[in-house]
Amino acid sequence: MPSRVLIIINSFFIIPIFTYALNHKEVSIYLIALQVLNLICTCSFDWISKAVLRFYEKYKLQNKLEEFFSTIFWLSAIVYTFALILYFLFKDILITKFAITNLIFVLTIVLVIPCGIRQTLYQILRINNEHWLYTLSIILYQFIFIAAFLGLVNIIHNAAAIIIAMTFAIITIDIYTTGKIHTKYKVQFVINKDIILETLKYSLPLVITNILYWLVLYLPNFIFQSTGSYMKTSVFGISFALVSNTIQPLAGLFSFVNYPVLIKNFEHNKKIKPYLTNSIQLYFFILFPIVLGFCFFSENIVKIVLPGDYSIAAFLMPFFAFKLFTHELLKLITIKFHLINKTYWEMLTAIFIISIFSFINLKYAGILPIIFVAIIMFLTELLLLIFNIFIKFKDADYINYKKVITTTALILAVACICAFAVKVFLQYDNVLISALSIVIYLVMSYGILYSFRKAVLI
Repeated sequence: MPSRVLIIINSFFIIPIFTYALNHKEVSIYLIALQVLNLICTCSFDWISKAVLRFYEKYKLQNKLEEFFSTIFWLSAIVYTFALILYFLFKDILITKFAITNLIFVLTIVLVIPCGIRQTLYQILRINNEHWLYTLSIILYQFIFIAAFLGLVNIIHNAAAIIIAMTFAIITIDIYTTGKIHTKYKVQFVINKDIILETLKYSLPLVITNILYWLVLYLPNFIFQSTGSYMKTSVFGISFALVSNTIQPLAGLFSFVNYPVLIKNFEHNKKIKPYLTNSIQLYFFILFPIVLGFCFFSENIVKIVLPGDYSIAAFLMPFFAFKLFTHELLKLITIKFHLINKTYWEMLTAIFIISIFSFINLKYAGILPIIFVAIIMFLTELLLLIFNIFIKFKDADYINYKKVITTTALILAVACICAFAVKVFLQYDNVLISALSIVIYLVMSYGILYSFRKAVLI
């Protein structure tokens, strides 16, 4: 939690610096480069690191961990090489269509390796429950990144300053974390066919699913960028980043913490329905007031942190907040597919819904007002959630939805009352009052919810 709170605080510090120090085109180039990096990691290291988490307990019980880690290492090397080849094949398109420079292209390639290493290291920290080392590494990364960017932006006045700062910070943290991790397993030249097949059966649907999820999150930015609408890309992307960096650090804790526990309980044949239900209730308890805060106080937030030419962000943020809240909730709902190793169900749902979304975006995103594009993103995520809730298995009934609905209704009522009270009593129009309104709303909401937590989390 401390590291996640720091990420949120830093976002409200560093994102305004980006928007004031760089013009719309440079901000858009940085956003596109970051999203390409995200896609490469999704296709390479993401699914492999999840397989490490999913099957660690199984192979530990079978006393095959050394063979498992060796197989995963060589699989990672093969996949990363293949991902780089694909990236080079699309180089000309990235440079000509999306304004990516040769320097940004090279920097993104370099950044992929430390990002991939970090993901695997963090999965090992999750398995070993080394939460303090994880927390410290995130905190150090945030400080190193900010310091490096502030030093470079005065020398390099473009998007490269951000990516170089990120690369330096991640490499530093990878070295630090590797030195702190104590493992008795050594990588050998061993590739176990059965482990490969089980990993691929579990992970390949995840690759397709995650690519489709990536399209929901980032396709509009690429459409805007390809038409030279750099201002649309920067406003849309920065609005999304500000909301994302507030919601996802907290929301991500739930899948981050719960996933290893649920897998361990599942492999040991323990009941998980009460645990997962309570986790989702707590997810609403912690996140829902913040999401509603983006609806009630989006104009206040924009006034505090963004330049005047980003004012339309106030209309985008509520839809992004609900979209990201739903996206992270979806990860908790779809844990059932991971536990019973039927991730292809999540993939099939994603193919059906996101194909329609992508068609609409490709046809209309370039001509529609960006607020409609944001609405389409949210509706897509909502449909994904609904469809995945209604896909049920007799051996995978892990959530008591009646309890979740009761919790949601109570939180919604408390948040609405608190927001109404704040808006009635604090109506002055200046930055200080805007910030104070948000703080008072959050303090009131969480204070009341905590006081009646036994009723809310029944």
